[in-house]
Amino acid sequence: MTTLQRPAPAPTPQPRRRRVGGRGVLALAVILVIAVAAPLAAVLVRAVIGYDGSPSALGALADADNLRVIGNTVLLGVLVVVIATVMAAPLAYLMSWTPMRDKRWVDVAVMVPFMTPPYVAALAWMDFTRVDGLADRWLGTWVGDGVRAVLNTPVGMAAIMACELFTFLYLLLRNRFDAMPASSDEAAEVSGASWGQRLRWVTSPLMTPTFALGALVVFLRACAEFGTPITLGNRIGFPVLVSEIYRNVTIDPLDFPRASAFASVLLGMGVTVWGLQQWVARREVPLGARTGRRVLVRGGRWRLVGYPWISAVLVLSVLVPFTSVVLGAMTVLRSGPLSLDNLTFDYFGRVLHTGHGLEALENSAVLSAVAATVATVFTLVYVAVMSTGRRRPAMPGLRRVVDLLGVAPDTVPTIVLVIGFIFLWNAPWLPVTPYNSVWMIVLAYTVIMLPLVLQSIKSSRTSFGDGLVEASAAAGASSWQTMRHIVVPLMAPGIVAGWLLGFLFGLREVVASSLLRPASLELVSPWILSEFDQGNRPEAMAMTVVGVLTSTVVLVVLEWWRRRMQAARSA
Repeated sequence: MTTLQRPAPAPTPQPRRRRVGGRGVLALAVILVIAVAAPLAAVLVRAVIGYDGSPSALGALADADNLRVIGNTVLLGVLVVVIATVMAAPLAYLMSWTPMRDKRWVDVAVMVPFMTPPYVAALAWMDFTRVDGLADRWLGTWVGDGVRAVLNTPVGMAAIMACELFTFLYLLLRNRFDAMPASSDEAAEVSGASWGQRLRWVTSPLMTPTFALGALVVFLRACAEFGTPITLGNRIGFPVLVSEIYRNVTIDPLDFPRASAFASVLLGMGVTVWGLQQWVARREVPLGARTGRRVLVRGGRWRLVGYPWISAVLVLSVLVPFTSVVLGAMTVLRSGPLSLDNLTFDYFGRVLHTGHGLEALENSAVLSAVAATVATVFTLVYVAVMSTGRRRPAMPGLRRVVDLLGVAPDTVPTIVLVIGFIFLWNAPWLPVTPYNSVWMIVLAYTVIMLPLVLQSIKSSRTSFGDGLVEASAAAGASSWQTMRHIVVPLMAPGIVAGWLLGFLFGLREVVASSLLRPASLELVSPWILSEFDQGNRPEAMAMTVVGVLTSTVVLVVLEWWRRRMQAARSA
């Protein structure tokens, strides 16, 4: 007797799991392609095919004059890296591994140059070392002549730029020193290694990748800096890529093919540096997830050089330039003695009186606030979309493109983006364009400040996981309710910090402000440069002081508010 076996039941078809977030990612990609990728592509296209009937200038890059410009740019970048390293590395060691790390005011002081426009330091040093200037009066004619001779060289240019850029390197190195556990150094010391051997075989291998990352950042920013090359560099006859691009698009005869060729070289340098940063970052030695005891060097020879070294760095980067700016804004007779009778506040009243100075300040503040708000709103949408469906994301390849374009403005020299804006948005075939209007400034500010805002808000989002969001959804809350009552309050400190960084960046921005503004629109940075060129140095210095104080007050108030929010949330 045979037994009939029942056929096995057919497997129940599983519902196809839908990937989510596709439309949002696509919309972000379209926006970033138009805002970031298209201008960069326009630079390359114009470099290859020429501009307005003029042939491409790429072939002329091999000419001796053009090679000299490229060589000057690389030389200046290397010099800035060397000087910034000399300033930052000992300072980071002292502020991390010695008892001087308790003096937190030093960290605040070294941030002052970072908060001021890059060209301000150049103008201040040029005024300090002028004939019969403060250097001649305070240090004597012989020393003043020596300082002036050094300043009017590529080394002097590099020193001024390093006084601003060393902050990046210092913060990276100090954080790395802070994270290095004491056990690694103590184990080598117990084994009998000398200070030099520990430095060579323990500290240096752990610090080298971080230093390389910081050095690459400083090198690229030095090659892309705008203020010092067009002020001091042009005066001493040391052309670099940025100053030549500016000259070719602002001074007759205009030469856009040559500007696009130089911009493509800068773009290539930016992409190369970005690639090197990715390569170096993968070789960084992890220090472990656990927080170890920090290294503390007590006593020793550091006391002999510690305080003099910090004093020298602060004198060069903060005291001299800002003393020169403040005195330049208050001195009645520049050739007169430094006395109370020769000081006045009239120049502050003059620039803040109704007129072009006040108008420039108001315009810069309003446009910076609008651009920072647009960048913040876009970033919130960006974070919301990119956080959706993180476990099963839609279009993973397109997400990587969006991530790359979001930080691309930070890896490309600003002047390259600005030249791209000119080529793209001034094209005659466009039916509608924001070019030559305030909206062009808003768009440029938004794109340039986007990486700063994005990094700040993304960091605040990653500080808490998806548990609260999933719990809110499980409790029946809608996406809007979850965003309003859970996500945004937790991200508020990062949102405020991102908006603040964007606003301050807009106030000190000079490249887009100089090249993209309509002729009738006054902005702070071009106004200061123009007044300085016309010989109205007191007015230029007074506006500089007002800008720095405004930035500082905004920073202090919003930082106070952010800390209050953090304290309330922790309570």
